[in-house]
Amino acid sequence: MNAKEASVLLGVHYKTVLNMINDGRLTAAKTDSGDWEISESDLAAREQRIEDKEFSAIYTYMAVQLIEKEHRRAFKAAKEDLLSGARTLGKHADNPAEFARQVKHLEKALDAYKAAEAFTYTVESIRKQCEEQGKA
Repeated sequence: MNAKEASVLLGVHYKTVLNMINDGRLTAAKTDSGDWEISESDLAAREQRIEDKEFSAIYTYMAVQLIEKEHRRAFKAAKEDLLSGARTLGKHADNPAEFARQVKHLEKALDAYKAAEAFTYTVESIRKQCEEQGKA
């Protein structure tokens, strides 16, 4: 992330992040475009040298990133399972037992998809709260 993103994340002024880089509290490297590049893992590794507010913001940001990543994975898997089940269903129209089994699988896939879709609102709410906390 760049210095401006880090300043938002930490809830401090951009120049504070530059000062933290200059005095060694944060490790950063200049990119070809001249921006500072700060790794998220370096921010987390500096927990002993960062104030409580900044430390809390880092872990909140990381938790939100993990939630969003897992949500995207679950949503994609549920969608793929639902589509796969729908495609397979027609192939078993002549076998009532297998057709019934496929219908049950399709119902479970639909439930998983609906749950992942509903969780989208929770993820969006968490993201907004994190952003608002970063502004405070």
